[in-house]
Amino acid sequence: MVHALDEAHRTLEPGAALIDLRPTACNRRVEIVSAGLRHVIGEIDSSKALPSYAAAEATVLAALAARQFRLEERAAFEQVIELDSPADLREYAAGLRRSRMPAQILPRAERMLARDPSASIELRRATTITRYRKLPAS
Repeated sequence: MVHALDEAHRTLEPGAALIDLRPTACNRRVEIVSAGLRHVIGEIDSSKALPSYAAAEATVLAALAARQFRLEERAAFEQVIELDSPADLREYAAGLRRSRMPAQILPRAERMLARDPSASIELRRATTITRYRKLPAS
């Protein structure tokens, strides 16, 4: 994040916008959606990624303090990833780098989808989008 923000500051013209789209440090919820109802079956543990989230936030705060950028607008939303099967969930979990899916989530999903083949799996994660404006050099 430090290098990306430095490069953005170097290359953007004064007055240009910088968009920062980042997941929050919260865990992702794993839900089964069946007959219009949501059943939370667990959370993907993102605690090992907390130092990265903190470092990214510190970098942004330093750029704001140095008056390189001005915060213009921030909004939060929930990012939803829809999966069709336990195999898709297994593949998703295998691709996690700094997060870990607890072992009991996959068997829960398999049991629930076996009872209702029309059910689906949703992963939900809080995300923020922020617009910054590059300030002229002082």
